Formats: sequence, structure tokens, C-alpha cells
Amino acid sequence: MILLWILVSFIMFSIIVLLHEYGHYKTAKIFWIHVDEFGLGIPPRAKKLWKNKEWTLFSLNWIPLGGFVKITWESELFLSYYGKKWKLLTQKWLWKKLNSWDEIYTKKWIAITKQERKFIQARLENQKTWANFYEKHILAKSAVLLAGVVMNFILAAVIFSALFFIWVKPVWVNTFIETNTPSKIIPSYEDAIQEWILIEDEGIILYPIEWSLAENANILQWDILTQINWEKITDIARAQKIIQSSKNNAITLTLSTPECPDTANCPRYFENKEFGITLWDDGLIGAYLSPNIYQNEDFIYKYWWVDSVKYGVSETYAQIRLTLSWLGVLVKNIFTPETPEDRQEAIESVAGPIGIVTVITESMSRWVTILIILWAIISVNLWVFNLLPIPALDGWRLLLLWIRSAVDTIFWKSRLSWDLENLVHVIFFLLLIALSILIAYNDIIKIFTD
Repeated sequence: MILLWILVSFIMFSIIVLLHEYGHYKTAKIFWIHVDEFGLGIPPRAKKLWKNKEWTLFSLNWIPLGGFVKITWESELFLSYYGKKWKLLTQKWLWKKLNSWDEIYTKKWIAITKQERKFIQARLENQKTWANFYEKHILAKSAVLLAGVVMNFILAAVIFSALFFIWVKPVWVNTFIETNTPSKIIPSYEDAIQEWILIEDEGIILYPIEWSLAENANILQWDILTQINWEKITDIARAQKIIQSSKNNAITLTLSTPECPDTANCPRYFENKEFGITLWDDGLIGAYLSPNIYQNEDFIYKYWWVDSVKYGVSETYAQIRLTLSWLGVLVKNIFTPETPEDRQEAIESVAGPIGIVTVITESMSRWVTILIILWAIISVNLWVFNLLPIPALDGWRLLLLWIRSAVDTIFWKSRLSWDLENLVHVIFFLLLIALSILIAYNDIIKIFTD
């Protein structure tokens, strides 16, 4: 069974990542930017599958998780051809040099051979109708970089829309993250009460502490406190105030047990039964108090298709806001925690693919709909994380693209080093790999210690 869960996890991740990469690929084609390779899975390459009429290679790779798109000449570094004065050649000037038979050098300042020259000419000939990424307008390049996260947004919106059209229940009530954006799938406590997802009934639920006055008075967990000294109790603050003001005195608690469909088989069942307790000088009965709230099991969302699409899009936006808020809380608790426990909880809450497999396992055993919702939320998370200004991610490349364009416009030539940029990408890519390994280790430890 665990193999099935792992397979489902891989399929979910792969669809999300492949749609992300397909967004880059399709948008590049729309702007006539050539794509060298569309890989299924992560390298090393296992097999070349085919080349389409635009000379894009479709390949199968050994690591069966997602995929990648390699766009032709994403920066000057991908050109790697120089003239006599070691001037970096763009595609246009490279073509002129090839036709004039001027010497052309590689990055190692070695002149290319006649065979290499013919290969480059053949490649450029096949790409006459296609451009490279580096020489395209900044708006076209921005569209290509953003296309991946747009596909992630669309996937999440489609999933949520379909669920709202068929039917779906909220999966969790958010009491942890403050947000002004309402969510139907993960509503706030106030919204859940307002929409009758949670029903607030009369009275207060008691949870007696072991060996306390409440337990000695034969009060059990889940008993409902309705009155104190025959005064109706509607909130916890009022109940605590009455009890505290009755130190060293006897009080009368009027209790009821939760509703039981079969009273003959219930351990006990009564309504408005009175219990007497004589308080000590601390003014405590020895019980935790909580609101008498229960989940409305019959509550579902189900809309006509127009409203389903509207709520599907708004829910995707709400999940983006929740993810950003959660990320802010996570960073704060890791780097500036109020207590050491906050940092530990924050670190343990971070999960990678292995940890998510565990969540998916639990979801499949409980409810298939939760698995589908999790699929949409993972797509939203990929949207958020890819737009963060972190090297090796789309957000960083987009930011650097506009910074480079501004610098080039001001100084009339490039002032940012491509080599330095590439070095930063490589360093942060290695850091991301190291972080992934650390998170995977953390996930494995949690599996064996839970």
C-alpha cells in the first residue's frame, strides 16, 4: 500500500511541475523563442525520445519527478562565442562572423574548428524563424519567466472550481494565522461560526483535572455547564468571574451531558442536573473550560458553475495569502522566536516531498477530497516559492532581468557580470539541494519517531 501512496505523491508532484514547465515552454513558443529541450523527469538523461519540427528535444530522465525546460541561450553565458577582440557575440553577429569566416573563439579563447563552424551554421539555419531568449524584448522574457507560476495558479483554480461545483467541505479551521482574506476551504474561526460550519451551542464544556474538586464531585469530561448558582452561563469569562468570587464558599453547578442518540447505551445521560462544590481559597474548581462548539457535519459548499469558477479563483488567491502569512510566521519563529519551543515547532513544521508523502498517506486513508485539496495547495505553494527573490528561482531571475535592463539603459552597456550572476545561481542551487537533503532527513526522522 505504501508503494501506491508514493506513486500518487510522485504523480501529483510531477503534474504540478510539468504544468509549470509547460507554461515556460508554451509561452516561449508564442514569442518565437526556441526551446532546446523539454525533459520529463530530472537529469541525468536516460533516453532521447524525439525532436519536433521546431528542433526541440523531448527527453526522459532518470529521476522521475517533474521535469525541466531548457530555453535557447537564456543569457550571454549560453552564447560563449567571441570575436577577435574577445567581444561576446550575439546571435546576429555570430551569424555574420560565420558567413565571413572570421575567427570565432570559445570562452577558453580557443578558435572553433571548421567542423564546429558547420555545426553552428546548421543549427542557426534551422532556427532562422526562431529567436533566442537573451535577445528578446524584456516584456517577452518576463512573460516566459512568469508563465510557470501562472500555470500553477490555473491548476489550483481549476481544482478548487471543480470541487465547489461537485461539492466540498472545509478541511480545517484556521486559528493560527491572521489574515483578512476569507477562505472557504480553511476558514477563520469567526467565519466558521458565522457560516454555521461550526455551531456554537449553549453552555460551556468542562474538562476536569485529575484529583480535582470537579472530578471528586463526579463531573466527567464533556459535561456541559449551563448555570452557576442558577445564573445562566453564556461565556467563559462570566463563569470564571462567578467562580473566583465564591472562594471558600459552596456553589451549585447545573450540568447536562452531550446529546446521546441511544440513551440506553450511554454511560449516563441527564439534563440540568445540579452538582454542589465547596471551593477552597484559590477559587478554582479544577477543570478546563471551552466553548460548546461542534462541527456541522451536514455543511457543504456546492455552487453553479459560474459561481464555482468565481469562488475557485478567490480561494486560490486566499490560499496564496495564507501561504505568505504562514511563511512570514515560519521565518519569524525560526530566526526571532519568542521561546526556544517556537523555533523547534517551526523547524518541525517544514516538510519536503517525503513529509508530504506522509500527509498524503493520511489523506488517502481519511478522505479522497482532502488529497485533491492538498494537490491544489501544493500548486499554490509552488506559485509562492517560485516568485520569491531567491537565486535559482523564477522570482530572482525576473528581478535580476529588470535590474539588468535598468542598469543597461542608464549606462548604455551591461554593468552586471554574467559570470558573477551565474556563480550566485550555482551557489544558491547547491544550497537549495543541501536544504532539500536536510528537510528530507528531518522528514525521515519524524516518520520513525512518531
